[in-house]
Amino acid sequence: MGPLQDVRILDLSRLLPGPFCTRMFADMGADVIKIEEPVKGDYARDFVPRRGDFACWFMEVNRNKRSVAMDLKQEEDKAVFMELAKTADVVVESFRPGVMKKLGIDFETVRKINPKIVYCAITGYGTKGPLVKQADHDIGYQSLAGLVSLSGKRYGSPAIPGILIADMQASAMAGMSILAALHHAEKTGEGQEISISLFDTCLALVPGVSATYFGNGFVNMRGNNWLSGAYPNYNIYQTEDGRYVSVGCLEEKFWTNLCNLLERPDLIPLIRDEDKHVYIKHELAASFAEKPLKEWIELAKGSDACLAPVLNYDEALATEQAKADEMVLEIEDAELGNYKTMGFVPKFSKTPCAFYRRAPRLGEHTEEVLNELVK
Repeated sequence: MGPLQDVRILDLSRLLPGPFCTRMFADMGADVIKIEEPVKGDYARDFVPRRGDFACWFMEVNRNKRSVAMDLKQEEDKAVFMELAKTADVVVESFRPGVMKKLGIDFETVRKINPKIVYCAITGYGTKGPLVKQADHDIGYQSLAGLVSLSGKRYGSPAIPGILIADMQASAMAGMSILAALHHAEKTGEGQEISISLFDTCLALVPGVSATYFGNGFVNMRGNNWLSGAYPNYNIYQTEDGRYVSVGCLEEKFWTNLCNLLERPDLIPLIRDEDKHVYIKHELAASFAEKPLKEWIELAKGSDACLAPVLNYDEALATEQAKADEMVLEIEDAELGNYKTMGFVPKFSKTPCAFYRRAPRLGEHTEEVLNELVK
């Protein structure tokens, strides 16, 4: 069993940041009980594509959990929730501020019957300020926090982020914070409330950008700094066959390795002169355009030139590195047949993560969990 097999979490969250956070706990052995409203449940259950009558998205972020269908607007179900809260270590919710209090199951209420409870709320804009009630999505949080302005062509429009940075980083931040609060509760017997803001997470996600701004007032934007294409030795170049490679050799030793790989030792000293950067970019672009991606991959092996292919996601999963790290799990399910799901990032030597059960049907474990309360 995983390292958190003695932890019970009541998961009231939906969609991505909360469910992914609790899935990580479930992968580590925690008993995660997903509380869903009857009939509809988590909105992600309706997403496509589907595997049988299961939404693949829902399955990916809700494996290893149990589902209890409960209408928390009804006094009877609310009373059952409070009984479950007595047995829990953690509550995770992702509603707008004030919803839990209105339902009568907020932190202040729960801690009266369970003083050690760790109660984590994941929201868009936290609990204070003019935007706390505002609805938004990942692109909005990133935009307001200045992240979207960082990517794209220097004199072009910002690039739409290809990943849900706010959601995923808030998931990780919530998980780390919950573990810290559990540690405190174990030592003191005192639980606490945690507020995780997606907007705040985005603001804090770029320490290099904030350090530069706080240090000398420089505002990082697309194309004006080393992270977004200003430097030739941290950039993307097109190959002969229309594919791309990335160059990430900021240190002089790696830059030297790359120039030698390209048979352009004359470029090595020029990197120190920013006035030469446009010229170097032009020369690198010409060099990489001479060979197809496959040849560059072969040439770069063992070179320590920090040269990598820009792969599509299917190609990334098929790499020998992904296979070696067992990042794709093959699942055999009597009902759904064989399917694949993402592997585990943390590799514990003594208490490894494991796949215990597929994602639950809505309310699949209601009777099972409620019977446990009676015992």
